[in-house]
Amino acid sequence: MRTLGKAKKGISPVIATIILIAITIVIAIAVAAWVFGLFKSYTGGPAVTINAAQSSCKGGSPGSCSLVVSNQGGNSVSIVGATVNGQTAIVAAASCASTSASTSASTSASAIVTVSAGAVATAYVCGVTFTAGQTLTITLQLNTGSTVTTTIVAS
Repeated sequence: MRTLGKAKKGISPVIATIILIAITIVIAIAVAAWVFGLFKSYTGGPAVTINAAQSSCKGGSPGSCSLVVSNQGGNSVSIVGATVNGQTAIVAAASCASTSASTSASTSASAIVTVSAGAVATAYVCGVTFTAGQTLTITLQLNTGSTVTTTIVAS
C-alpha cells in the first residue's frame, strides 16, 4: 500500500482537552488572587502610610512632630526608628513633652510604636532641632525593614 504524504503525528484530542482545562484553571486562580488581593505584598504599594494632612511639626530646639500613621495591611507593624532631614530622631508613643525624648536624640532611645492591622495610630518624632517654616523630610523605619517617608512644613 502506498501513502501519498507523510503520516501526521500529534497529540490526541483527549490530552489536548486536559491541557487546555489545566491552563484555564491556572489563569482563573491567578485572576482571582489578583482581584481579591491575595498577593498584596507583591502587587501593591506600601501598606503603611503617613497622612501628611493630619500630621504636624512644631519647630524648636528640639522640635517635635505628631504623625498620623495608618496601616492598611493585614499584619500589625512597629515603627522602630525615624529620621528628620537625615538626622536620627526619637520615636515616642506619647507626646514628646511627656518623654525624655524631648531633650536630644543622642541621649535617649526610641520607643516602639505599634500600628495594628487596619488601624490608625499617632507616632511622635522628637529630638531634632528645626525651625518654623522649614520643610522636613521625615522617614519612619518599620520592623519589616521597609521605610515610609513624608514631607511636612514645620509650624
